[in-house]
Amino acid sequence: MSKIYLKAMEEVVQRNTDNSNRITEQAQGFVVSENATDSLLHTSFDLTTAQGIVKHLHTSFLKLAQSCVRDLDPEDKLCFLRVKTRKHEFLVSPEECFTVTVVL
Repeated sequence: MSKIYLKAMEEVVQRNTDNSNRITEQAQGFVVSENATDSLLHTSFDLTTAQGIVKHLHTSFLKLAQSCVRDLDPEDKLCFLRVKTRKHEFLVSPEECFTVTVVL
C-alpha cells in the first residue's frame, strides 16, 4: 500500500479512535479498496470474498447511495453507510481516495 493511502488511513483512524476500537473488537473482517479503480488495497478476507464485497457493495450499492444523497442535496456527500442483513452487518465509509468496509 502506498504512503499516501497509509497516511490517509491513519488520519481517518485517529479522527475516529473510539469508534475504530469498538468496531475492531467486533469485526469479522475488513476490506479497503481504491475508489478510482475499485481494486483491493488491503483485506483480512480471502481474495474471492473481498472482491465480492467490493463488486457488490462498492461498485453498485455504494454508488447508488452516493447518487441519492447528491440528488437530495448537491452540496452534501455520503459519509457513512450501514447495511444490516440477517447474517452480517456492513459498515461502509467512503473516503476521498479509498473506501473502508467492515463486516460485523
